[in-house]
Amino acid sequence: MRQSTKHVLWILPVVGFGLGLAWAHVFFTGLSETWHKVGNPGEAVVRIIGIRDGRQLLVGTETGRIYSLGFSDLGEVALPPAQVWEIEQQETVDEVSRTEWGKDFLTLPPLFKVEQLYKLEYVYKVEGKGEVKFALAPGGNIWMWTHQIAGLTGLVYYFYPVMGFLACLAVALSIVVIGRLKRKVLGGRHENH
Repeated sequence: MRQSTKHVLWILPVVGFGLGLAWAHVFFTGLSETWHKVGNPGEAVVRIIGIRDGRQLLVGTETGRIYSLGFSDLGEVALPPAQVWEIEQQETVDEVSRTEWGKDFLTLPPLFKVEQLYKLEYVYKVEGKGEVKFALAPGGNIWMWTHQIAGLTGLVYYFYPVMGFLACLAVALSIVVIGRLKRKVLGGRHENH
């Protein structure tokens, strides 16, 4: 193995550390989360009205009806397996104010033109925070994005870089060992001839 190749191999663990750090940032900020289609209550949605009590999405449809959809239960923000849209009375509809944390999570834009976007930031399990976003797509369907981090989620900044370093170190050592074994086997063949 040439000398320059050996130097490149020993740079691999540093690259692994950097990749681990980058992946920790992607995970922590929410860039690894994707948009999920929620759909509609059987008729096209024309506007997102708001979120009630931090757990129900309120939408207005093309016929003028207002529907709600529960998406949160005991602090866990996620759509239930069976989505149940309920018709609401006009008098019960009220928008909630948004809480600003000063720094949003990072979201990849959806793959459609957004007609309307509504977000809610919330406290997650006392020491964490989360964010849920609803986007209205052309055609009247709702899409949802959510991400939450707890107090210890920041440990990914320590865990992932170390794992990246160790994985790339193992690759570099494997290449060195395989190279030496090849030279030893090929060197032994030349001596036998």
